[in-house]
Amino acid sequence: MAPRRSPDVIALELLNCVEENGEATKWDLIKVLGNETQFRLWIEKFFLAERVLTERREGRRYYYKKTERGELFHKLLRSGNLIKLFSRVSGRRLR
Repeated sequence: MAPRRSPDVIALELLNCVEENGEATKWDLIKVLGNETQFRLWIEKFFLAERVLTERREGRRYYYKKTERGELFHKLLRSGNLIKLFSRVSGRRLR
């Protein structure tokens, strides 16, 4: 069994997938996430709601592209040390 991925790793993999061709299909993103339930959670309830990605429909296919906010988020995720700093100061008291 593969080790469990942390949320920052999943988000980075999704944004890398979108960046590979400039946009990703719904199927491309489902392959990264594993199933449609995770797709709804990550893409519809998080990335689209927070305007990290935009959605475009062409016939019966859906395509996803990074927004300006998505580009910034992707840069932050690539420099993993910053994400660890944010997680240390958000929601936890430093001791």
